[in-house]
Amino acid sequence: MRRAAVLAAAVGFAPFPSPTAPLSPEPPLMHGASASTEGVRHHVSASTRVDVSVDAQGRPFAVAATQRLDVRVAGDYFFTVRAPVTAVRAVPGSASEPGFRVGAIVWEGFDAGRRVLAARATLEPGAVGPSLPLRIVVSDGRTTLVNATRIDAAAGRATATPGSVRAYLAQLRTANAAGTEPAPGRAQVEATPVPVRLSVAAPLEVTGTVGGRRVSLLLTGRTTVPAAGRVHLRVTPVPPQVPARLPRDGAELFTLASRLSLETARARQFRELLGNPDPDGPSETTFVYRTQTPPTAAAPLVTRHHGRGLLTIALVAAALAAALCAAVVLWARS
Repeated sequence: MRRAAVLAAAVGFAPFPSPTAPLSPEPPLMHGASASTEGVRHHVSASTRVDVSVDAQGRPFAVAATQRLDVRVAGDYFFTVRAPVTAVRAVPGSASEPGFRVGAIVWEGFDAGRRVLAARATLEPGAVGPSLPLRIVVSDGRTTLVNATRIDAAAGRATATPGSVRAYLAQLRTANAAGTEPAPGRAQVEATPVPVRLSVAAPLEVTGTVGGRRVSLLLTGRTTVPAAGRVHLRVTPVPPQVPARLPRDGAELFTLASRLSLETARARQFRELLGNPDPDGPSETTFVYRTQTPPTAAAPLVTRHHGRGLLTIALVAAALAAALCAAVVLWARS
């Protein structure tokens, strides 16, 4: 009993990286959405579809987002969805028309108990590009799909008691499966964790076709499809799955839990591209990539003047001047 008490006193606690804190400034775009303090706390569920038009080389040249906000709780509302918007309009099913400001979609009105607000916004592709989860590279008859959510994040390395790590992973598994916000966690460790950097990415469910070839995979790094041609891909950031079989080693277990926590946070970022005015409300975002033909800029109208044409103009001008002089002389003599 005395030995167990000594061991417990020697063991400290160390937190895992937050499963909800953003790992980069964006996404959400321009710090996301917000609600004014109108005295009513609305419950809002947000779902967004992002249509990404890419050229034959896989480069995005146009981006549009359709967002639906399912608003509950009666009362006035004033929501601001910040994004690099160039145009916005309501879509079928919306209870009202959205407002448009520079860099924002604005919703204002009264909710009698439930109200659906839906808008399609045209976004500036250059500003949205860094927040798109998939990069497409076409070369030599092959198409490479790259998970573009990867980032280096701060974590710690330590040896933990397996039971405390498994308890955290169990609640993380439950929250990710239910789509709810996971709670932060910590583990008993033998010593203060050593700071490390982990390379993490949001897992991407990718389905569709590339050059007529079917694609269905969970993308965490990159993969090459032995085909080129038109792309039609549906990309959904998803939280990581906690494996059923866990390592027994306390150090490996602590690193695994840290990585899964960071991957959960990264997935949540890309599921909230436009944000949600309810900070506790669920958000989901699906990206659809399609090969399209970029619009061609109208060629400037150029008038070409050939040497002979210029000479003709000069001769005509001289003849007119001579005729004018002759007319003046005749008038003076009359």
